[in-house]
Amino acid sequence: MTTDGKHPACTRATHAPWREILRQRWSGRRDRALVLVAANGVHHVLSSGEHSMMTEGALAPSLFGRYTKAFHVDLTERPASQPISLAAAYGTEPMNVRLLWWVHDPVQVVRTRMTDSWDAVRGDLKRRLHHLEDICEADGQGLSASVLMQHLAAPYVFDEAGLTYRVTDIQARDTEGELRLGRATTTDAPFAWTPDRREEYQFCLQAVRNGPVSLAALWLLRHPDQVSQVLDWSVRNQNLVRQETTWQDEMAGLLGKLSEEERRELSELLRDRLHALGRRVPKQQDAWTYNGTPGGTANGRML
Repeated sequence: MTTDGKHPACTRATHAPWREILRQRWSGRRDRALVLVAANGVHHVLSSGEHSMMTEGALAPSLFGRYTKAFHVDLTERPASQPISLAAAYGTEPMNVRLLWWVHDPVQVVRTRMTDSWDAVRGDLKRRLHHLEDICEADGQGLSASVLMQHLAAPYVFDEAGLTYRVTDIQARDTEGELRLGRATTTDAPFAWTPDRREEYQFCLQAVRNGPVSLAALWLLRHPDQVSQVLDWSVRNQNLVRQETTWQDEMAGLLGKLSEEERRELSELLRDRLHALGRRVPKQQDAWTYNGTPGGTANGRML
């Protein structure tokens, strides 16, 4: 997330109120407003240039007024980004919503004691995104980057916090930790399948080609907390997990599928071949059946 969050929009002034009034008038700064709080609780604002009329109803401070507090409010535009995830036809697409935010009502910022104004902007943006998601879902419309830009491009005045923000761009990103929006119902191609991500595509393609073992290992890599589930699956699917990678394995598997007659015939051929090579072979144990007559047969052989 990119934001100017380390520098709060509102800070307590360090000098006496009358000195802060003089410093503000002499500086001519256009990027900062001075807000003073009187003893009766009334807020007074002093700013310069284009921001001098931004706060309606705020009284101009007097050098001899009885003020108890003074605050500096930063009026500059600040860049920020909110990570989200948009549902696509082939999964979720990580995106960054880039925006600019600024103070339009310094008095309201002081009233609400906004120590971190970006948190307020981010919270309001999330509410608007979820609301837009509900509207698109009710209308049967897919939530895409173009739809978001169509609804969020115009500046949005967040009066409760005295802030304004507008979305400037929505871009694809490669990091995790996003706000998940929408359902995978759109038929548009995902934004992630770009030439820059060809290596990821090739890796996924190879994992699929390598079969169930590779996919199970990839799943375990992404979900290390599911070791027991992967082991249970492996036990239940031994026929998928055991990979026959050599021709010996394939031949062993083929021999196991032969009939009794085929195995007997193949054994005799193997016995003769080993005997011809001078290797010792086990003796054949035949059960002879003799019919007791001259010229009779035993196991189909002539005697």
